[in-house]
Amino acid sequence: MFFKEFPVVPYPFYLGDNRQYAIARNLLRRVAFSNRINEEVAFTLYDIKDGERPEHIANRLYGNANYHWIILLANDIVDPYYGWYMSQSVLEQYIQKRYSGIALYFTDSSGNFVYDTEFASGCTLEQNGISQPIKFHRDTFCEFVVESPVFGIGSATVHKPSGSTAGIYIQKTLPYYQGVNYFRLERPTGDAEGASGAQEYPVVDPISKQTADYEEYAAVLGNKYPPVGIGGATGATVEFWETYIGKYMGVSGDEINLYSVSNYTYEHDKNEKKRTIRVLNPAFLKQAMKELKAAMGV
Repeated sequence: MFFKEFPVVPYPFYLGDNRQYAIARNLLRRVAFSNRINEEVAFTLYDIKDGERPEHIANRLYGNANYHWIILLANDIVDPYYGWYMSQSVLEQYIQKRYSGIALYFTDSSGNFVYDTEFASGCTLEQNGISQPIKFHRDTFCEFVVESPVFGIGSATVHKPSGSTAGIYIQKTLPYYQGVNYFRLERPTGDAEGASGAQEYPVVDPISKQTADYEEYAAVLGNKYPPVGIGGATGATVEFWETYIGKYMGVSGDEINLYSVSNYTYEHDKNEKKRTIRVLNPAFLKQAMKELKAAMGV
């Protein structure tokens, strides 16, 4: 409905080696509501229900599902699929697809941090005669991601494209969607040391030195750096098991997952932030249509 007002552009494509063109709508052309209707009285907040799409809301509010673009425009959503709040079933499918595989957390045989830039790509992991390509490696998380759960706790070997090998010890395995996405340090409040009185949840790298404002407080891990040279960083020399990722693996003692946010939780929380949208009051629909068409020059 609305998109027929967008200008047309020649869109190039190839049939073999022959370059050809198709006429397409330039949907990258962006417009917005004018200041005259961009007021609190014209918009209200709305919580999307599970499985509800822009077409459903448009039909309920404006009596026509074709006005779904009004809903998208009011919330500056370009991608109507991934930019929109996902239903629980769609979210589950999305997470399973994006975070497919198994996450492995590893150290060296003595429980120390392993840093190797050659792990970045093209490596294969082997254990007990079984091998798989390494899909993904996060160095400061000591994390490998492989395709299927054929590896367990214990010694393993990384085969590099150069032909050399490196021995590691797998400390922990999880489905990738359950693996850690990031660590979050809860800043203490009140008159605790280093606190300003504000409750904050800064994202921290699992082995990074924290700033002076986030010194260790009770069970909170922070202001420490393991005795490894990465990027010239310096800090108090500590054992690897004292870091976030070391505690997460349970390198020495019980696993501590208190500060970890899983990939599943991260995607769920991100999706929940999309649930509340703003919708245009139906009384302003005609005015919005008139001004948007004027902005498009039609």
